[in-house]
Amino acid sequence: MVARQLFSLHREFPGGGKIEIMEGYVKKSDHKELLAIARYFAEKGDRVQITTGVHFKDEKYRAVFGRLDGTPYERKCPDLIIGGRFYEYESFVPPFKREKTGNMLSKGLKQSSRVIINNNKGASERYIRRNIHERGNFKQDIKEVWLYEKGKVRLLYKKQ
Repeated sequence: MVARQLFSLHREFPGGGKIEIMEGYVKKSDHKELLAIARYFAEKGDRVQITTGVHFKDEKYRAVFGRLDGTPYERKCPDLIIGGRFYEYESFVPPFKREKTGNMLSKGLKQSSRVIINNNKGASERYIRRNIHERGNFKQDIKEVWLYEKGKVRLLYKKQ
């Protein structure tokens, strides 16, 4: 099974970017946010694929997530594939507390080393950076952390 056949085109953008949605995708509570994030990257020319959970023994899993085999993320299903890289989006369940950003990072880093967290309620950038730095001291592999705030996406941290 070819991974391309598992995705259907949702939208194409003038710069060559496109949003594709995986076959069998079920809308979740964060669907609108995932589409907004996908749109941000697609408008910049990236191919964005929105994925869905698949059992690791399914042949769809091998076709879409097979590159995760042999990594700490084996058997995981990150939410997005942006430019060929896996990203996990983490939102929060109300009520918001600043500490929830740490929990979102923890949960997201179990799925991928690239995480996008919902910061709509506005935990301070300093607090989030400190949290990232502390995790780095514990040898947690963090490649990128993006913030989704009020419909916009921005890069907060990228490993040099």
